[in-house]
This record gives sequence, C-alpha cells and structure tokens, in this order.
Amino acid sequence: MKKSWAKRFKGIQEKHPEYFHPVDAVLENEHAAYWKVLHKKPNLATLRLCKAISGKACREIVPEEIFVTDIEPTLNPDTRTSLLANKSFNAVWFGADLFPTDYFHKIEGLYYDATLTLISEEQFEQGMQQLSFPLIIKPNKDSFGGNGVQTITSALQLKQEAQRRKDFVLQEKIQQHPFFHKFNAHGINTLRVYVYRSVLTDEFHFLHAALRMGVGGSLDNETSGGIVVHIQEDGRLNGFAVDKYGTKVTQHPDTHHTFDEHIPSFDKLKEESLKVAKKIFFCRVIGLDAVLDKEGKWRFLEYNPLGHTIRFSQYAGQPFFGKFTDEVLTYCAQKHWTQQSV
Repeated sequence: MKKSWAKRFKGIQEKHPEYFHPVDAVLENEHAAYWKVLHKKPNLATLRLCKAISGKACREIVPEEIFVTDIEPTLNPDTRTSLLANKSFNAVWFGADLFPTDYFHKIEGLYYDATLTLISEEQFEQGMQQLSFPLIIKPNKDSFGGNGVQTITSALQLKQEAQRRKDFVLQEKIQQHPFFHKFNAHGINTLRVYVYRSVLTDEFHFLHAALRMGVGGSLDNETSGGIVVHIQEDGRLNGFAVDKYGTKVTQHPDTHHTFDEHIPSFDKLKEESLKVAKKIFFCRVIGLDAVLDKEGKWRFLEYNPLGHTIRFSQYAGQPFFGKFTDEVLTYCAQKHWTQQSV
C-alpha cells in the first residue's frame, strides 16, 4: 500500500504540480505539530493537495503515508478479517437480502451451490443451464479495483470462465436505480461507505460516503478510470468529482449531469450500513460498497477490511475521521510508542 500511495502521489505531482504549493504557514505548523506524535516530521503533501482541490483544509486532515503505515495497521491489525471479506460467505453471514443473490461458488478449485454445499463439476454444468443471464462473475477475494469482475451473458461463456478460475462467486447482476443510471448507464455506480468503530466506546459511527462512477465505459473504480464525488452529511453531492489524479470536473464527462443533487434514501443507507458493520469483527475501519437497486433498496456488493481510500472525503476538505480524529490519533500514538519501547 505504501508503494501504491507513493506512485499515485508522483502521478499527481506530474499532472498537477500547482496542487503542492504551500498553504497558510500557521495551518501547516499546526498540522505538523498535531501529527508529529506518529511521525517526527509529517509530510505536508496531503494537506496541500486537499486544500488545492477543495479550497478547505484543517489540521485534522490525515497524511496519507501516516494512514497507510501507522493508522490502518493499528485499527485493523487482525488477518482474520479476510475470512469475512470473502464474497462467497457474504450472503450466509450478513443475510441474502442485503447482498446480491449467489448462484454458484468455486473455492480452492471446488464447486459449491448457493448454500455452499459441495457439488461436482458436472452438477455445476447442469445447473448453469437453468440460469437467466446476464450474471456477474467475480473473484471471491482480492478483487481490488474491480479486478476480475466480468459480466457473463451465456452458459458457454460461464463454462469457459469457470474452468479457468480457481475461485469465484457467480451472482445476480443488480439493476441500479434510475437516479444513478442517469449519471452513467454503462455500468453500475456504487457508493463507498465508511463506518468507524470507536476505540473509546466500541460504538459504530457512519463516517461518510462517496459516489463512484465510470467514465467512457470504464468501471466505477478510480483505478479503472472512474471518478468520485464526496457526499455531504445531509446526502447532497459535493458539487465536483475527481479522478485518480485529483483532476476536478463539475459534471459527468459523458452525460454532463452536475453533482448537486441529494442521494435518494440516504438516511436508510446509513441505517443499513451500520447494520452490516455490526456483524464485522476484528477491525475498526470498515469500507462498504453499496448500490441502490431499481426497486429503491440498498444492497451491498462487498466489504473491505484493508486498503482503505481516505482521499474521497479529504479531497472534499473533510478529514477522514471527522470528529473522531483526536481519539484515533491518541489511540494510535499510544500503540505506536508502546511498540517502539518493546
């Protein structure tokens, strides 16, 4: 993750050198003093970048390298989170009504039906003849950035994909709500939602969300060429979207829709996100990918325990942890210096 962060920042600096000009000296000093408990000399690049893009910044903006090297490993240290993040187990663990309907799985080279009952390859091939297409096939783990996610339109295509993959889950293709369809009709547009479990009280809090959209036929992930717009606390889109390198647009490049409307059923999204998060253990920062289906019901495509993206909110001038930044910093600093003294 550290190398990925450094590579992306290098790309931003090459494309937008103006983003890294110094900001107010008082603010920079306050920012550096605030974060020095985790790093002797915090990098000011994140603060300057967020200020340049959004026009807003504060000392609580989290330096990206500190999040990657200190905060995320401290808040989400347990490797057991990867088990719950396996998409083949989502419907069983969280409830089928909140996640896409599963049809078949392949886990470590073996085939399973929707109930995770072991079946033969012949039974899988017989069953797939009864399916209605299109469907979605995706890796049941390690699908960062949409890697390996594919639309399947026929039984023959499914058979070919199934034979070449060691692990996958075959799911329904959710039809998105018209509100999101109007921004980008080439693919599904998801919301990345972040939930925080307090280090002080263990209560779950909805932090913020961002709308991700494809561009020019791409997936909605930034790494695939998509754009992202932060959603304000009341559910209104923030007014501008950014791509992977921080380039701002005030309307969708393809459809020309502006980013100033309210997300439908935003309060319900908060409610459902907390419901899912409370079933996730061993981590305190939880990323959920949500979609509003054509019936107006919030569904979740996956949950992310690691590799979190803090820039979606921060490029809009909002610190990733918001009002919980002080408690997160204190907690991580205590853990950091305890480890240093061992």
